[in-house]
Amino acid sequence: MKILACDTSNKACSVCLWEDGKVIDTRFGNDGLTHSQTFMPMMHDLMERNGCTYEELDAIACTVGPGSFTGIRIGVSAVKTMAMVIEKPAVPVSSLEAMAWALRGEDALVVPLIDCRNHRAWAAAYYKGEQVLPEAASDVDEIREKCLSWRENNIPGKKILLIGTGAKIFLENDIPDTEYKEGLDEILPENAAAVAGKSVEGTDAKTLLSKYPAAALMPVYLSKTQAERTAGEQGKEVKEIPIRYYSTND
Repeated sequence: MKILACDTSNKACSVCLWEDGKVIDTRFGNDGLTHSQTFMPMMHDLMERNGCTYEELDAIACTVGPGSFTGIRIGVSAVKTMAMVIEKPAVPVSSLEAMAWALRGEDALVVPLIDCRNHRAWAAAYYKGEQVLPEAASDVDEIREKCLSWRENNIPGKKILLIGTGAKIFLENDIPDTEYKEGLDEILPENAAAVAGKSVEGTDAKTLLSKYPAAALMPVYLSKTQAERTAGEQGKEVKEIPIRYYSTND
């Protein structure tokens, strides 16, 4: 199974060519340029240098959020279009699950948090690679309370490992056995590919295309934009935007 996995959901931009559970090659950029400038050239360079055509792929995977509204739209739009043209499956990958993948072997509650301002974060929680708290956009105090409660009820005495740009807000309070893991705030391309690989493992091509049709690839926005929230609070009319706000658990 050959997969091209892409991530544009946050500050970094990356792609990974993955085959049968192994990384063939990756590209990763976090140089401050917009993804609209870097993403497609990065992808084409990766494919060209590895002598791989898009038609050879079994699937294209893409992080669909949560994360940067603009970044997610760039990746989803590009992958969706390519997958439709070459008639390949388009596999959605949760940004939070891809972040947490690096720590899947830890005997701890792994909590990825992406800061979405105003003391809020996009977050979920995983234990040994399995999601135990659903994705949500919440006040960090609420996220902290849910994580501490889950730990107490299920793995008392174990650590909570935090990753992501919202981790330092979580640690505003002194919490025993809680640790911030540095260097994992951005999604590594091989981890996005591994999550996609897990989703398609053991699935034949026909079933895969039926399960992940390109037309169904959609962004996962767990919260409305600040502009939409402010307009609503001020009683202004907000135009209906044809994008679903939903969780990857739906």
